[in-house]
Amino acid sequence: MSMVEVIGNGNIREALHHSMMQGRVSHAQMFVAPEGAGALAVAIEYASSVLGIDREHIFSCPDLHFAYPVNTTKDVKKDPVSDDFAPQWRRFVAENVYGSLQDWYEMIDIENKQGNISIHEAEKIASKLSLKSYSGGYRVMIIWHGEKMNNEAANKLLKLIEEPEEKTLIILVTDDAGSILPTIASRMQKVDMRRPSQEEIAVMLQGRGVERQLAYDIAGNCDGNVREALSMLKGEEDTSPYGELFVRFVRSAFMAKKNAGELNNLMLWADDVSKLSRENQKQFIQYAYGVFRAALMCGYGLETIARMRKLPEGFNFASFCNYVHSRNIQEIYDLLSEAAFHIERNASARLTFLDMAIKITRHLHVKAV
Repeated sequence: MSMVEVIGNGNIREALHHSMMQGRVSHAQMFVAPEGAGALAVAIEYASSVLGIDREHIFSCPDLHFAYPVNTTKDVKKDPVSDDFAPQWRRFVAENVYGSLQDWYEMIDIENKQGNISIHEAEKIASKLSLKSYSGGYRVMIIWHGEKMNNEAANKLLKLIEEPEEKTLIILVTDDAGSILPTIASRMQKVDMRRPSQEEIAVMLQGRGVERQLAYDIAGNCDGNVREALSMLKGEEDTSPYGELFVRFVRSAFMAKKNAGELNNLMLWADDVSKLSRENQKQFIQYAYGVFRAALMCGYGLETIARMRKLPEGFNFASFCNYVHSRNIQEIYDLLSEAAFHIERNASARLTFLDMAIKITRHLHVKAV
């Protein structure tokens, strides 16, 4: 995907452009959007407009800077900062501006480590924003996944936000606003974004040469996630372990009520999930959330808005829908959210997923009214 292709959020983009044309550019803005919604693409589009540059040449502009989560690698062994990974970042933005954090980690080969934005990065940000603008206009810093800042970096950034240089624009992009230091979040103009609609994604896919029916099928199954839509188009979803893991879980969950031996299978399942990277574990939770949501919608005859997830052949989804309803869905959602919370904070993945599985098992057997 070209990094100039921005999908959806038309009203927000228009409002940002209008405020810029009126000379009302807030110096600190936080773009909040779920994964795959394109907040980074919108941030680049907006920054390009503020700087008056062509989006195709953003990396040749000395007044536009980026910061993003990194970690040590075999080549970068100490105090890693974004500049150490600039070539990979250019490729990432050019090829997959809707890519996930896990996609980025795989590109820079940090394996199972979690990236972060450290005090060393914050010092670099401060240094770059202290320089005189090359063009005489704005200097822009886009911080991708700002929730990955540690406390030292966040406090350093706070000073920049409270005492900004003239014509400085800081755009913090995140899909987890709740993890941003409250003192920072309260001082930034929050811009909430949504995922593109099925129509918008289908039109995008057709523009890339996809046949109309296939475009709408993919758009209806990706839950508004552009990254997932493109993965489905490439056939990458077929190799995803999430569907198989989900089916193993629910099958053991149903059988565990009458067969205590199935708890051993749930333990083996939790072991397998714990072997995934942290980011993939979080993505599995999102996948499970999507399947439960689709089951709820289909169970109430709302197939047209169900946003079906792809599941392994042989799984009786229609029968599964009978077990997801108004009397248990909130509890299931809460348990998925709780698991995601603990995984994000480096709790034991094995214990987290086993606890979640056992508790969801109980709720799946709650009778609908």
